[in-house]
Amino acid sequence: MSNKRSNTARSDQRKKRAKSFFCAKERVKAYDKFAIRPNMKGVMVTCTRGKEAAASKEVIDMFEQYAAEMYPEAFNENKGDDDDDDEDDIEAAIQKEVAQLKKGKKRKFINTSTNMDCVLFIETRDPIEPVPFVHHILSDLAKTQRKRTRYVSRLLPVQTTCNANLPAIEQNSKPILAPKFHNDNDDEQPSSKAFAVVARVRNCDKMDRMSVIQTLASVVGPGHHVDLDNPEITIIAEICQDICMLSAVEDFNEFKKYNIESIISAAKKIDKEEKTQDQKQKDD
Repeated sequence: MSNKRSNTARSDQRKKRAKSFFCAKERVKAYDKFAIRPNMKGVMVTCTRGKEAAASKEVIDMFEQYAAEMYPEAFNENKGDDDDDDEDDIEAAIQKEVAQLKKGKKRKFINTSTNMDCVLFIETRDPIEPVPFVHHILSDLAKTQRKRTRYVSRLLPVQTTCNANLPAIEQNSKPILAPKFHNDNDDEQPSSKAFAVVARVRNCDKMDRMSVIQTLASVVGPGHHVDLDNPEITIIAEICQDICMLSAVEDFNEFKKYNIESIISAAKKIDKEEKTQDQKQKDD
């Protein structure tokens, strides 16, 4: 009798474990689904492997601080209303929060799943423009020489996303590249500019890196020249699964390919050299 009860108990435990595992597996699949879609803008973030969750939190915290500096009206639009709240009236505060949600108040930064190690995509909402926004952040990091994140390695602005095929890449890159390389007046010859194309393909077997580079170079058109060492404009194409992220920046080499650690190290080196030079002048 005792053996029968023991076998029944073990059978029930196995069923519970199997059910628990199944539920956990389903939750992981739902969370990790690749969620980037065409016509999105934001910032692609590379980070330490295994620290994606922590990196997403710290980078969004940093983005919100810088965005409040660059776009104070958008981020402080409800500050005055909050000051008028009666702190003791909890019910009124809850009702006000619900009313703001009903008005469609949206977050400015959204962590969008990439289903990849070491790669995050933070979607941005208006009025935030990824290229000047990332430039502002990197400029400040170089100036202060203080790394404000622990796990984040690079920040790459994304002006738009499209399907990862050559016709779509060509079509969606035109609005980005035209202001950089083409004149509105067809009668005027555009000044020659040095450019480079930086393309990388992740988890996508159907796209060839060189084909992407050649397609983007054809959109640039004649009259300009390639300079990989000192480009005036760098065209970035990051392909992840079936999506291509596009942008054009003017400070890619200056900011060490947008690597945060390299930016801060270079700034510290320059400061050290300048202090050494000043000391030599004083000694002379």
